[in-house]
Amino acid sequence: MAMYAIGLSVLQEEISYEKTQVKQVAYADDLTGAGKISELRKWWDLVKKNGPTIGYTPNATKSILIVKPEHYEIGMRLFRDSGVTVTKDGQRHLGAVIGTPEFKQKYVEEKVSEWVKEVGVLSDIAKTEPHAAYSAFTHGLQHRWSFVKRTTPGISHLLRPLEESIRKTFLPALLKTNFVIGNDVRELLSLPPRLGGMGITSPEKMAEEENRDSIHLTRSLTEKIIAQDAKGETDQNAVLELKKTMSRNKQNAQVERLQHLKNVMPIETVKKIHIAQETGASNWLTCLPIRTKGFSLNKQEFVDAVALRYGWPVEGLPKTCVCGDPNSVDHTMTCKKGGFVHVHQTR
Repeated sequence: MAMYAIGLSVLQEEISYEKTQVKQVAYADDLTGAGKISELRKWWDLVKKNGPTIGYTPNATKSILIVKPEHYEIGMRLFRDSGVTVTKDGQRHLGAVIGTPEFKQKYVEEKVSEWVKEVGVLSDIAKTEPHAAYSAFTHGLQHRWSFVKRTTPGISHLLRPLEESIRKTFLPALLKTNFVIGNDVRELLSLPPRLGGMGITSPEKMAEEENRDSIHLTRSLTEKIIAQDAKGETDQNAVLELKKTMSRNKQNAQVERLQHLKNVMPIETVKKIHIAQETGASNWLTCLPIRTKGFSLNKQEFVDAVALRYGWPVEGLPKTCVCGDPNSVDHTMTCKKGGFVHVHQTR
């Protein structure tokens, strides 16, 4: 990556804003320019002329010119013999999307459709290997849509099908619950394990917040790109402080959400949440399920562990104990006749 930056810096001296009136930015070997169409054509010709001399050969078939609909004809005329694709709709760019609102919506909808299918596949796995599926979701899958959330504003409503898939398909398969997962339970499960949740975040609710934080965090760099300030440096200490502030704000918001849940949830559930917040109480959730290390729970163990964590009914537990009393988790821990009391002698 560093070598790309060093190499392209030579080229950018030849195609600088002062010479071309095109504002530009490079990421690795991806070179992007913005400006008037006529200036962009001159810029493109300079890239083709000067690039190969330093080992940078532009590929016209992979180059896209995005123009406003009213400038489409001009773009087609000026770039007709260049091999560059001209579009008035939009194009995917470095994992994000640039273009009209309609194109952005279509792009996000296609991505959401793809992610929903992946959640469905993981849900099938969760039916037999819930611990592995949970770890795959929290450590991997839910980060698949992070970049789109950070770079594309106003897409919360477009992520609703993904949230519905998580709530109605993945969570029931994972937790083996025999009740509908309501808003309060879903909110609880979205909290981090250290606060008693499970870290299964809601993409719909987090989209706007993550986009806003991304804009704030990259503002100084964005301003330098707009100003074409290639000499200035971003104050990394200021960025670090901003990250800390955002982290604190996020944690405070999570604590407020937890407090709200405690006010509306049954007292028994609140007690369970307090226990789940104890030091080390959630290590079994946050660690990777490495079987050779003894960290992997089988299907029954995982489902029972989650049920005990939140005070939900344990699957397969008889309603009446053999002693004749009504059965419950607490009763099985104390009943010496039909419970799970373990008697042993230490020598």
